[in-house]
Amino acid sequence: MKTLITLFGLCALLLTGCDKQDSAAPASDPANTLSVLAGSELKDIEPLLPALTQATGITLQMRYVGTLEAVEKLQAGEEVDAAWLASNRYAMLVPAAKARIAASERTMLTPVVLGLKDSKATALGWKNNPNVTWKDIAQAASQGKFTFGMTSPASSNTGFSALLGLAAALSGKGDALEEKDIDAKRLAAFFKAQRLTAGSSGWLAEAYLKEPGKVDGIINYASTLLSLNRNPALAEKLVLIYPQDGIATADYPLMLVQPAKRAAYDKVVAYLRGADFQKSMTAQTLRRPVNPDVPAPDAGPQALVELPFPAKLAVVDAILAAFDNQLRLPTDSTFVLDQSGSMENERIASLKTALLGLAGADASISGRLSRFRNRERIFLLPFSDVFGAVERFDMGDNAAANQAAMTSLSERVNALQANGGTAIFSATRQAYEETAQRRRNDPQRFYSIVIMTDGVNNKGISVDEFAQWYGQLPVPDQGIKLFPVLFGEANPVELQRLAELTGGRTFDSRKSSLPAIFKEIRGYQ
Repeated sequence: MKTLITLFGLCALLLTGCDKQDSAAPASDPANTLSVLAGSELKDIEPLLPALTQATGITLQMRYVGTLEAVEKLQAGEEVDAAWLASNRYAMLVPAAKARIAASERTMLTPVVLGLKDSKATALGWKNNPNVTWKDIAQAASQGKFTFGMTSPASSNTGFSALLGLAAALSGKGDALEEKDIDAKRLAAFFKAQRLTAGSSGWLAEAYLKEPGKVDGIINYASTLLSLNRNPALAEKLVLIYPQDGIATADYPLMLVQPAKRAAYDKVVAYLRGADFQKSMTAQTLRRPVNPDVPAPDAGPQALVELPFPAKLAVVDAILAAFDNQLRLPTDSTFVLDQSGSMENERIASLKTALLGLAGADASISGRLSRFRNRERIFLLPFSDVFGAVERFDMGDNAAANQAAMTSLSERVNALQANGGTAIFSATRQAYEETAQRRRNDPQRFYSIVIMTDGVNNKGISVDEFAQWYGQLPVPDQGIKLFPVLFGEANPVELQRLAELTGGRTFDSRKSSLPAIFKEIRGYQ
């Protein structure tokens, strides 16, 4: 079968590292510098980059972005020398992005697999069983025999690869898959077993480590699962399931975008595929080497069958849209929005732009895939020193109903006005109380609360009082994740405390635009 991850042929370069030079070239020399759009998960490679510079004389200037954001930047013609992502298959289906990729070489490997608790894998008869298929896994999930966590396909390569691979495996159509071949019924039955979502593979692993009782396992990179198994804090080891009918492998292609930098690119590729880097990379990340002379770090199958990937962009987009709007559990999303006096002018304008983008105003690739979904319940709680009732907007299951809901929501967002003080924690407590009540009545949803504030709490309860109140909640009412957004003069320590209390995550709009942050948050909802 064709690979799920595009492979641009066998490497034409020698699989040995370059001779080491006495000194690295200055980072300021443009001829010896590559600006790189890099997937955020490649941050674990940073400790190995000084050795690359020492060996090749080339400095990599890494700018970390999400996969979709990287594709958008390539599509828009942003000046960059190279891109280094977990996968380039989606990029290769977008004509404007594909046209800019002058060369591509894979640099390391890790398959996307299911990791199940040892006891659950044993009970299902899957431990040390090489004959398990995706159809077996889908059937067991649909029958409620196990639960799992997975990242959002719109924001993370692990979720993207798992969804596209599963769709291909269940259809039996390979890369000839058409929209009519998507087995929505079986896919929906499979995703009824999903109980944990995330915007990144790293955060998913951390969330599982903190709450191992929430799900029976997670779909993630094999390298991430192997790292989890080495963590002494993990109560029960995970059994890695490599389905017999195929898996999706991230091959981390380094892609040349600026042809004038071909000489520097070739030096870097030769080093990355050489034995020195491959050994260090394998030890550092537990990913598999592409150099056959370097042993793999795990005992999984060495010859992996690759699942096919749809050959048409329209089919990929249809599967992604079906996942969000039909297949996954629906979402209950609450936005606690600061409209105090300090939010006037540019700040409240930025907030409106971010929310209106989720309501359909953003037509970019990431905008389309992050907007409010079918069946989603959206709640707004604007606050200053006072606040009213939470306001509800219900998405439907068709375009007309959704447009009506988003029009109504957009009108409310446009009416936001800055005035008054800041009662962050009182407003958050009210939002949490109402969300917990809804979850009791309808547990088959993903629940989350986003808190956006630009100031210091000066009205209502304190963060200590919120924490005390939260700690006294019944255990079943705890765990609704809070996602605070740092903005303006907001207190980072207090907002981080909210996230840690509930297992959420803090986002920093001081390092990125508020619209970009809100789109990123959608991966966690």
